[in-house]
Amino acid sequence: MSATERRSLSGSLLGLALTLGAPPAHVEEVRAGVRDAADVLWEGLEGQQGWLLVFDNADDAAVLALGNTSVGDGSGWLRATRAGLIVVTSRIMDQSVWGRHGVVEPVLCLDAADGARMLQDLAPHAGTPAEAQALSRRLGSLPLGLHQAGVYLGSPFASERTFTVYLEALNDRFPRLMSSGGDPRSGVTHTWELSLDALAAQGRGQARPLLRVLSCYAPSADITSALLDPQVLSDSLGTTEMSVRSGLEALLSVGLLELGATPDTDEVTGVVVHPLVAAASRQHLDIHVTTAAARALRVATGRLRPDNPDDWPTWLRLLPHVLSLLSLPPATLSDEGLSATAWAVVSTCSALRWSGAWSAPEGLTRQALRQAELLGPDHEAVLCLRYQQALTALYQGHHADAESQLSGILTAQLDVLGPDHPATLATRHEAAHLLVEKGRLAEAETACRDVLRDQLRVLGPDHPETLATRHWLLRSVGERGRHAEAEAGYRDLLRTRIRVLGPEHPYTLMTYNNLALQIAYQGRFAEAEWTFNELLEARVRVFGSHHPYTLQARSNRASVVTQLGRGAEAEEELRSVLAIERQVLRTDHVNVLDARYELAQAIAAQGRHQEAEAELREVIDAERRVLGVEHHLVGDARLALGQALARQGRHEEAVVELRALLELQTRVLGPTAPRTAATRECLAAMETRGA
Repeated sequence: MSATERRSLSGSLLGLALTLGAPPAHVEEVRAGVRDAADVLWEGLEGQQGWLLVFDNADDAAVLALGNTSVGDGSGWLRATRAGLIVVTSRIMDQSVWGRHGVVEPVLCLDAADGARMLQDLAPHAGTPAEAQALSRRLGSLPLGLHQAGVYLGSPFASERTFTVYLEALNDRFPRLMSSGGDPRSGVTHTWELSLDALAAQGRGQARPLLRVLSCYAPSADITSALLDPQVLSDSLGTTEMSVRSGLEALLSVGLLELGATPDTDEVTGVVVHPLVAAASRQHLDIHVTTAAARALRVATGRLRPDNPDDWPTWLRLLPHVLSLLSLPPATLSDEGLSATAWAVVSTCSALRWSGAWSAPEGLTRQALRQAELLGPDHEAVLCLRYQQALTALYQGHHADAESQLSGILTAQLDVLGPDHPATLATRHEAAHLLVEKGRLAEAETACRDVLRDQLRVLGPDHPETLATRHWLLRSVGERGRHAEAEAGYRDLLRTRIRVLGPEHPYTLMTYNNLALQIAYQGRFAEAEWTFNELLEARVRVFGSHHPYTLQARSNRASVVTQLGRGAEAEEELRSVLAIERQVLRTDHVNVLDARYELAQAIAAQGRHQEAEAELREVIDAERRVLGVEHHLVGDARLALGQALARQGRHEEAVVELRALLELQTRVLGPTAPRTAATRECLAAMETRGA
């Protein structure tokens, strides 16, 4: 029995009652309004055994009710029985609608393999099982979509004749391929509109724009509760919070949304949109819908902290939705929507970098800048996207790119935002940081002092950015050999960061790491090892074992272990570190090269000088390529190389290497710099032995 319309259903059921032996007079009394129609039908049904009665397409439950009764009370067309079985096919998944005698059985999607078999049954010549499975995954293995695709591909008149061609065509021709010229229920692009029409007829018209908004996010991925804030959505859609909640419940009740996975924390469960539901809904996007989605995303990201490890799992759950909004054509977004999406990307890039995914923001910023072009090059959000792009280059060790980008950003910020804007100061801070990484230590110290002076005036002494500049200033001081001065500064900065940020904030742990280095540089290796052990415990707790900062702490501790005479232990630790670093960083990243330098030192400490030499030569070649020939880290490796040569009895080669290094260091670092002095002393000792 078709249950799409009340009058025709009633006529069909009365005809069934006559077939089952109901007296014609009783049927006439029903039509006259003096006898209950369902009673007449059920007298016949209860007199039979083993029957099946199917009510098909009952998307409006009221069609199955009689008079003032509801479907679920069991007194209308649907009643509890032991004589047979009633099956109702419907989009309504709400158990309360069907009452205590009804059992809701969701008809789930197939898996990709079963979906592929369905496609091949319908279109046996359209491709291989693997190709069919790829199309099945793209269609979310939804039987309706699979059937429509299979029937189309099986037609001799189809333009697309293979699974692969059809899959590629979906991106550009989804409405044509997924529509139907016949019954709207059989067409993917139409079928869910029927459910939305039914909800609107029930006074829940807000479900339609809500679904449009949610379709802007990533299909098949949990749309977290952070994106479902009723207040934010109600403000954007011009309705009430209660209406938003009711609309979400309505979409769940007809299967247009599904509940997401239960979160591990106290967070409320999110929802999931099937990819075909999302694709069909995206055919109806407008700037009001996309702006609402972008605004909700910005609010959600704005409530999180990029530098808070507790928030990093939430950032990762939001990332697919950030990418989904970036896939929307710019023309479908208002300036507000473009701006909101851009700011969400800025925050997301920062969170990814803090969490250790240093390369991830590269593609993200590139997509966001392409989408945000309509805002103009001087828009503050665009400048901040460019800033995130520059930081990505910096953290990956692409120093020339980072320097060029930061210079251009700073020029624009000074013109648009002014010299005292926090974003301008942040760019100046990172430009000074970059000078430290490039080994231009005297310039770096001057630049850090200049920006620190302005940050103290504008932001105050306890602002995190002010404290970050103090950190890099002390790094430049320490790298220039003023270790006692750097140690005292780091101890003071550590106390301040603990007070302002907390003892296990990532910034605090960075200061603790550099304090330990200054202790080691002054030869207090046992104290340094104890400090690194404490730091490493905290970094594993905060970042996890595979974060670049955790691996860096392990490498630093290993260098101290070498100095304490435990070369074999240090070697084992460094090989373990390198195995992971090569997975999470580029093979020529400075952190990897630094760990390889420390590995060579550990090998040399065990007397394997030829093996240490080979490792050092590879490190020097890579560091020259990445950092430049004048960088002080290249000098450190060259000094170690000279020592390795001397320990093999190759004194002439060692003297030639160290004389060349001394000439370079004298010119670049100055004749009194500690690194220059160390090379001079080592060279003098070799020349004395040679004489």
